[in-house]
Amino acid sequence: MLDDRMAQPVDGFVSLLRDPDGELTFEQVRSGTKPFEPAEPGDLHQGYTPDAFWMRIDVASRSSQRLDRVLEFTYSYLDDISLYRVNADGTVEQMRSGRTLAPEDRVVAHRKPVFPLSFEPGERVTLYLRISTHASMTLNARLAPTFEFYADSDQEYVWLALYFGMLVALGAYNLLLFFGTRQRSFLLYSLFVFSFGIAASSMNGLGPLLLWPGMVGEWGNRILPTGYTLSATLAVMFARSFLNMRRIAPRWDKVLSVMAVCWWCATLVTLLVPVQDALKIMSVMGVLTTAFLITSGIAGVRYRIPAARIYLLAWLLLLVGAALLSVRNFGWIPSNFFTVYGLQVGSAIEMVLLSFGLAARFNELKRQKEQAQRQLVLSLQRQERELERRVAQRTSELEAAKAELERRVVKDPLTGLYNRYGLMIHLEKVVQRARRRDERLAVILIDLDGFKAVNDQYGHEAGDVLLQAVAHRLQLEARESDCVARMGGDEFVVVTESVVSEASVLEIGQRLREAITQPVTLPSGDSVWIGASVGICAGLRDGESGCDLIRRADEAMYRVKRARKNDVCLLV
Repeated sequence: MLDDRMAQPVDGFVSLLRDPDGELTFEQVRSGTKPFEPAEPGDLHQGYTPDAFWMRIDVASRSSQRLDRVLEFTYSYLDDISLYRVNADGTVEQMRSGRTLAPEDRVVAHRKPVFPLSFEPGERVTLYLRISTHASMTLNARLAPTFEFYADSDQEYVWLALYFGMLVALGAYNLLLFFGTRQRSFLLYSLFVFSFGIAASSMNGLGPLLLWPGMVGEWGNRILPTGYTLSATLAVMFARSFLNMRRIAPRWDKVLSVMAVCWWCATLVTLLVPVQDALKIMSVMGVLTTAFLITSGIAGVRYRIPAARIYLLAWLLLLVGAALLSVRNFGWIPSNFFTVYGLQVGSAIEMVLLSFGLAARFNELKRQKEQAQRQLVLSLQRQERELERRVAQRTSELEAAKAELERRVVKDPLTGLYNRYGLMIHLEKVVQRARRRDERLAVILIDLDGFKAVNDQYGHEAGDVLLQAVAHRLQLEARESDCVARMGGDEFVVVTESVVSEASVLEIGQRLREAITQPVTLPSGDSVWIGASVGICAGLRDGESGCDLIRRADEAMYRVKRARKNDVCLLV
């Protein structure tokens, strides 16, 4: 019953007739060859089906004036709708609309299937509508006053213009960033935004109305499934580039890589299979992409990848909307505002968040680059301050290799102590510093007694363990400022600065000897004891070099060797 009220949904006043073969004519339907059945609200959403459907709506006006109404289907992705208006006098009026018609062939050139209707006071008419589509059969509709319909339509166009304007702006902005930075993530994001926008414009009817009005055949119908599957594929590639898990989570990186290949294949399949099957592939990919990208986002947060939280929130908003749309297209959940427009609302917020995420990620990369440049300035004065990221990374690696090589030159690989070369470099610096400060200096040379016997009896591996144990004990007993070195074989040297007295140096020598003579447990479980002949050179004579100090300490050590071993001798 129509009156002067505002828009009225017709969902509760519809009778349905399924036409599996799509061969019923209007005359057969009107004559009642097959009966209509009252439709429940859930019956107006049949999901993917190859069947055609007939709708019957009995309309009666109880207004005292003429009512101008527009019958508007809320779902724009319907291929072909023929409306037959049976007036009270038996005359029939016919109108057509739908995606398969060019805009100029539709009764109203609008993005949705709409039909203008007028009702005289007290008039009763019956509306028959035949609907066929390769997409989801969603038949929700409303009768709205003409002024209200156009007001709502203008408002929808404003929001859609803002939505697609935002997509174009974000896509173009990030494409310019790609040209400026050559960061692959910006390019993939731009391609994702553009492909998603084309598919969205096809779904809401703007594309066939404004962008490709003459493409109404097979390829025009494929823009939606191929566009969305392509955007899903680019989304996976973008996720792999954005998260960059190749080093910290190689398995996740491999999963996303394999998934991208599979998604490319599925995108190509949508160009070959029937359009309805392509739409089903699109819906399945929407659900699977939702699951995979949300899970990868959780993994990114777990691995503390920069901007991963923003990435996860963005995909949650978009992909939940995509999942709602996909499940709705299968007819598993009802059609309402959230399931129809959730994808566009979620995608608008998602793409803004992803743009913020890219900016945050770019800033993090910029911070890392600046940090690398600062390190290079400290280590290489001759280098320029601003280098390309790859040059900076390569230079940093070379500096690390150089430092490692220098460490190996001056360090003993077995014990980690200074070797003979490192000792002599350090000793010359110490000699110069002692002369400058007028301080006393002591060189303690230690030769192990009985090491050869252990080496011969238990093997070289046991000998290495013994040398490592001696080195560790010397480091523990020496002062933090002292230098401990391995001269070679079983000879060790300790250089100590700021010597207070000869007695203090002797005390240090005795402490080192006692530490060395403690038992050592070999890998075989056996315990061995060795002695230590300790020679100490204290004081620095005029013109004396580091080599001279070593020679005097060696002489003191040999005095111990010739006398009794395992003792300490001091030469001043």
